[in-house]
Amino acid sequence: MTDADLERRLAERPRVEPPADLGPRVLAAVRDVRDRRPAPAFDGWSWAALAAAVLLAVNLSMSVSADADWDFTNTPPERDVTELRKLAPDLPDAELRRQALLTRAAAGLTPAALPARTHRPEEPDRCDAR
Repeated sequence: MTDADLERRLAERPRVEPPADLGPRVLAAVRDVRDRRPAPAFDGWSWAALAAAVLLAVNLSMSVSADADWDFTNTPPERDVTELRKLAPDLPDAELRRQALLTRAAAGLTPAALPARTHRPEEPDRCDAR
């Protein structure tokens, strides 16, 4: 059987046509389902959660903007490089500049206490009733 014979046989086979009212029936069924679905209720707790999320976002953005350093002059850290050169004269200039930039970046960090190690395996727990 050649390709032409196959195409001819496929074209000659009977076709099943959909009913004429299929499209309107499908659209009516979809419309009925859509209309029966209840609208999502936005109760008081949902409004409270939304308000809390908005207040948290505003609070965080205000905190960040209040703590931001708005000095965008981007002056080169040459003074820091000369001070570091006095402390470590054997370091190359590129490393001194890198250390000066790191020092300047670390100077803007918020200080925080490191968490202390509270449990020592060799000591019994304070809550131990032995």
